[in-house]
Amino acid sequence: MASLNLSDTELSEMKDFYREELDRTEKRLVHIKGILTQLGGNKLSLPVKTGPTSTGKRRGRPPKKIQATESVEAPKIKKKPGRKSQWEAVILKRLRQLNKPVTYDELTDEIMVLSKISANKRTSTKQAIVSVVFRLRNRDEKLDTFSVGKKEKYIALKQWFDKPGEIKKEYSKKVLK
Repeated sequence: MASLNLSDTELSEMKDFYREELDRTEKRLVHIKGILTQLGGNKLSLPVKTGPTSTGKRRGRPPKKIQATESVEAPKIKKKPGRKSQWEAVILKRLRQLNKPVTYDELTDEIMVLSKISANKRTSTKQAIVSVVFRLRNRDEKLDTFSVGKKEKYIALKQWFDKPGEIKKEYSKKVLK
């Protein structure tokens, strides 16, 4: 590691600068945690320096702690932030109504009829359905896909499977008809 050769004045200026930055940061943390406590945050403890830090050394004193007066736990976030898709509920509802696995094309046709979407929006509707099915399959684990030796993939609810990738016999009969 390379060493720095600094004069005494440069060294003292650097120490003062970083002490001031540390002091400013600690004051800011105290303020932020105080506001969070008032808003119903967790019980907080924070090390805080006392006295001016830019004029003298700390001489090994342990930091003092400030205890927040309230001990309210932060609320748990139940939903993920971001835009919610209008298609998730529609796709799941339609699959339950049909009570059989369907292909992407069949599902697109069903939803277009159900939602009264014009035929010129078929491509964008199918793209939206494909992306929502992907999300429901991977992130939410509510759907799964399988194929019966063809190029076509079938979409089915997770509870319709015995094992991953293996559909129950009662639902596989509905596909082969």
